[in-house]
Amino acid sequence: MAFVNPAAWLFGALLGVLIALYLWERSRRRVDVPSLLLWHTVPEAIVRTSRFRPDWLFVLQCLLLLTLIAGLADPYFVRPGAAGPGRAVFVLDLSASMQAREGRETRFDLARAALRHRVAELGSDDEAMLIGAGPRPRVVSAFTHDHAEVLRRLAALEPVDARANLDAALAIATRAAEQPERPASVELFTDAPREQLAPRWRDRVSLVQIGETDDNLAIEGLQVTQGRFQDYRDAHGYVAVRNFAHREAHGVLTLQVDDTTFSRRGFSLGPRAVGGFPLQDLPAPGVLRASLDVDDALAVDNVAYAYVRPVRPLRVLAVTESPSLQGELQRIARATPNLQFTFAAPSEYAGAAGADVVLFHRVAPPFPTDAASLYVAPDGDATPFAAHGTFTAVPILDWNAQHPALAGLQPELPFALTAARDLDVPPWADALLTSRADGRPIALAFAGEHDGYRRAALAFDLATDTLLSADHVNLLLVFLNLLDWLAPATDTVRIMRTGDVEVVDHLPARPRHIIDPHQHETTLPADTSVSVDAEYAGEYRVAADGTSLRVFANFLDAEESDIGRATQSTSNPPAPRPGAPAPGSQRGVGAWLYAVAAALMLLEWFAARRST
Repeated sequence: MAFVNPAAWLFGALLGVLIALYLWERSRRRVDVPSLLLWHTVPEAIVRTSRFRPDWLFVLQCLLLLTLIAGLADPYFVRPGAAGPGRAVFVLDLSASMQAREGRETRFDLARAALRHRVAELGSDDEAMLIGAGPRPRVVSAFTHDHAEVLRRLAALEPVDARANLDAALAIATRAAEQPERPASVELFTDAPREQLAPRWRDRVSLVQIGETDDNLAIEGLQVTQGRFQDYRDAHGYVAVRNFAHREAHGVLTLQVDDTTFSRRGFSLGPRAVGGFPLQDLPAPGVLRASLDVDDALAVDNVAYAYVRPVRPLRVLAVTESPSLQGELQRIARATPNLQFTFAAPSEYAGAAGADVVLFHRVAPPFPTDAASLYVAPDGDATPFAAHGTFTAVPILDWNAQHPALAGLQPELPFALTAARDLDVPPWADALLTSRADGRPIALAFAGEHDGYRRAALAFDLATDTLLSADHVNLLLVFLNLLDWLAPATDTVRIMRTGDVEVVDHLPARPRHIIDPHQHETTLPADTSVSVDAEYAGEYRVAADGTSLRVFANFLDAEESDIGRATQSTSNPPAPRPGAPAPGSQRGVGAWLYAVAAALMLLEWFAARRST
């Protein structure tokens, strides 16, 4: 036997009060006698020490008091050999779709209320654990008997603007529940139907599904196409808007650059339709904000951000004696806005002189200390790259598609080069283009960061393999991408997606301040790396000693924005724990005890009437 409210047995002390009252009443009881002669011969001490002899009325009163106390304790019975107190692991979905409105409340409010009700149903000796399922799940409350603390932490939870990793959260929950001595049930409160859960969880967790509406218009994508050397006037943009409802929807698309509105367009979309809005003639560089004016159930996907870069020329100092290479670079500069070349002979080179990148052709002095550098067919005694001979007719067999210097390129392989030097790849660099010669792999291009600047080397000669040849289009694209990577634009704005982590480096060695979209500020020590964990959509501001960076997080997730659910799962009751009563059945014995107490009260009343 166990008790729902074992503290009620403290009221057993009232039995002592009942006995004291009984003795007090006996000591003051009046008895009529014909004479006091006999009392003169009885010592007073003997009268006062008479034995306590309870009658049937006293026994009935004691039984009545004990029955009332037992009813308040609310006992329940456990099968022999079964487990004792129960345990439950509650998993609450914190994903963006839980912000969807269902009438006057959000799905998250409804889920939290349902979970609060489940905690209230637990017995006082039951343990509960609470897990929040966000992009990175966390244990909000470990196993505890303190249900009030679980409810306090539940009240502090809020949904985030990203997709929840339910698999990871359920993995943590089931692992915590798998204790042979004390098994626990796992209950998931979410708007996802059971069919959307991974198969391994469907039969292992109890599901409480919340949410029905599909009323949602969302910005599904916002893109600005602008090359590294392209002016903002030549940039193009595109906004994709989708109607996730099964009926026609209407709205207004508003476009702004740095809070200045330059376009408002009304639109209508059919059921489950997508509308595209091309953007041309952008008025200025800055942060582009697209927003929907619409009354739908989910607001977080009605705003998106992009960045239109201002004009920032890339200045390259080419150290070469080759007239043919100089002529090709000049032609490239005339055809490429914001790409500028200046030239110097090797004997005249005396530093970067304000250039962003120094290009060394057929020479290899030490690394410049004030600029990035690109070495083309390096040669010389001071070269930082050891050479072991030259190979002719070398084909490019592979490229590092993961390196940002080759982002977006798909060269047609094999691609033949006239000749290439056999250079050692330093430990700080990664190979970009590779081939095979003399029975072993060789690097034809590599890049990395050294001494605070980015460095790259080409093992082949751009003057020999003509950049502007019709057969060498891929080579030209590799060259332009490499220049872009060597001296990236120092933008003070970055765009990311919610749920991702953006690392912010190259900040001054001073305390770092981070302000999130909800205006909560975090201060990190100077020696701490800064990473923006974008759980919420909107603007994050990072600042350190006058250096500031703005990071805009977009919620662009079609699956989360599709808030309608094809099926509605029944709110399954939690699986019964071995040996523990089902919720709500623990008070059955207490009700019977109250009925017995009522019968004893009547019996005691009749006994008291007869005794008088």
